[in-house]
Order: sequence, then structure tokens, then C-alpha cells
Amino acid sequence: MLFTYLLLAFAIVTGINCLYFLFFSKFAFSKHKESQLENDDPVSVIVYMKNQEQLLNNFLPKLIAQSHTNFELILVNNASSDNTLDVLEPYKEQYDNVKIVDVKNNEAFWGSKKYALTLGIKKASHKHLLFITPNVADFSTNWIKETNGLFSDKKEIVVGYNNFIKTKGISSRIMRYSRLLSTIQNFGIGSFTKPYRAWQNNLGFTSNLFFENNGYSSHMNISHETENLFIKEAATSKNVVIASSKDASTYNQALKFSEWFKNSKERLLSINHFSGGVKFSLSFFFITQLLFWVGVLVGGPASLNLFWFLIIIVRFIVVGIVIGKSAFKLNESDLFYLFPFWELINICMQISIFVSNIFSKPQH
Repeated sequence: MLFTYLLLAFAIVTGINCLYFLFFSKFAFSKHKESQLENDDPVSVIVYMKNQEQLLNNFLPKLIAQSHTNFELILVNNASSDNTLDVLEPYKEQYDNVKIVDVKNNEAFWGSKKYALTLGIKKASHKHLLFITPNVADFSTNWIKETNGLFSDKKEIVVGYNNFIKTKGISSRIMRYSRLLSTIQNFGIGSFTKPYRAWQNNLGFTSNLFFENNGYSSHMNISHETENLFIKEAATSKNVVIASSKDASTYNQALKFSEWFKNSKERLLSINHFSGGVKFSLSFFFITQLLFWVGVLVGGPASLNLFWFLIIIVRFIVVGIVIGKSAFKLNESDLFYLFPFWELINICMQISIFVSNIFSKPQH
């Protein structure tokens, strides 16, 4: 009798987790959004930076070389203490479409990213705004053209795909799989309602929308969560478009594992700023995923039972299809192979991050 109850509980938990992935599958099986604008529609590209002089000589030439013919670069230097400004000045002198916003610290907005970005947005000449940062190591020469082309009269926010560049080693796969799964959740929910998250390295919105929502004023006192809080306030189910094509994607510099772990602790805490529905959905998804693996690993002899075994097989098929389809769609096919292993590792990492936050929360 006890085994029957356990089997039923395992089936229910696994079924709920499968429903989540079926829900996410709308994004996985959808086509990439196609450009709605003319190729030469003007756009302002805003680059936020702070103490990143070492990255600029690799990053800025790639940005200057974009195939789009009608864009300006707004280089926002947020009170850098290194030689960032010295690296930027020659670009302003050489290219007519480059502007520099050199932000000085003041008592009211000391080191505020949101204040610096607001100054950059006010400096922009065009309605369409794209955002990227120098820690992006790889992106297509068609990134501006592809992403800017997704704006339309109704679509005022473009949320793009961002991950880490592919490098050798298991830590790279762990970081990239974690970002891939987060993206599947974000874009999956966004396919029905709106995304709950955006990355500073691949985001676009219109200046009209920014000023209609009073910019970042309602959360200026929160030093982090710039993009996510703006998405929470300004995005609707109708004004967001997801940019998922290869040309619209960006890839960050690879991080040291310790740095990624620290950043992940901050991202986990960011869930507190999401809506109640999103918080519940993400938390319950993780709980059902965790309980499934508990059933697989602790079930032991129970897994020899035909029904228990079938439940596991069906779940792996459902998840494999959604993960695989999404991974190939986002040009991350290598993350599909051995996905159960990466999934289990990711769960262990999330538990470690959660426990670490209990004893030492990140300071902003």
C-alpha cells in the first residue's frame, strides 16, 4: 500500500514537471521572429561600461563594424577609475556616429548604473534603443540590423538571447546549461504572457516607452535589477518580441566558476523582485524537478517497477524534446547531449547557491 502511494505521488510530481516543459515548448517550437523594419531604420546603441578598459579594444571595433548603416553609439562611462575614458576618446574623434557620456559621481547618484543609463538614453537621437556591454565577446555583424528590425508600432521591447561563449571544460557547460534552462523558462513564459527577465547584454526598447514609464525612477533606490525591474513595469503581453535567431544573439566572456557562482547568488535573490505569479511558478517548477530526481536516485529498487520506470522514461522523452528543440534553436546543440547529467548537476548547483545565500547573502 505504501509503495502505491509513493508511486502515485511520484507520478503526480513528474506529471506536473512535464506540464511545465510542455508549457515552455511553445517557444521551443516557434519560428524565429522576422524583421519588421527597413534595413536602414535609425537606432541608438547604448554601451554601459565601468572599469572595462581591457575589453574595449576587442569589443568596440566589432560594434563599429556592424552591417547596419544608420546607427549611433552612445558610450556611457560610469565614473570609471581606470583608463576607460582614454580608450573611448579616439573613437569619438574618428567616427561621427560616436558619442561619449562621461558620468561623474555625485552625492545623490553615487555610482548608480540607472542614473548613468538615464543620461545615455537622454543623449540618444533615435527612438529605438539597443543595449549591450563590453563583456560581450561574440556577436554577429548583423546584430544591430537583426535586433532593430524586430521593433514595430506594437513591439516596443526586444528581449534577446544571451549566454556565455563556448570554452572547454565541465564548468563552461554547467554555466551555459544553467543560462539555457533559464532562457527556456523566461522565453517559454514570455510566449504566453511576457518575459520576466532581460539581460543587459542584449536588450532593446523605445525611448517613448522609457519616458512614459518614468524611466527607472520607481526603483532608482535599488542598485541592481535594472533590466528586470524595467521589464516588470513596462512590458505587457503585447509589446514584447523575443529575439532568438543566431544573428540576434550575444555571447559573454567566459567567467571563472567562482565569479559565476557569486553572480548566480545575486540572480537567485532577484526572484524577490518578480511578481507573485512568477515567483510561485519558478519555485514550484524547481520543487517538482528536484522531487523527480529524488524519486529517480532514491527510488532504488522501486525504479525496477514497470510503472515507475515508464514514468521516468516518459519524463525524459518530454524534457528531452523541449530541451533539444530549444538548444538547437538557440545554437546550443552540444548542451542537449547528456542533458539528464547537466540537469542533475544544475539542480545540485542551485541547491548549493540557495544554501550559500542562507549563510552569506551578496552585498550590493
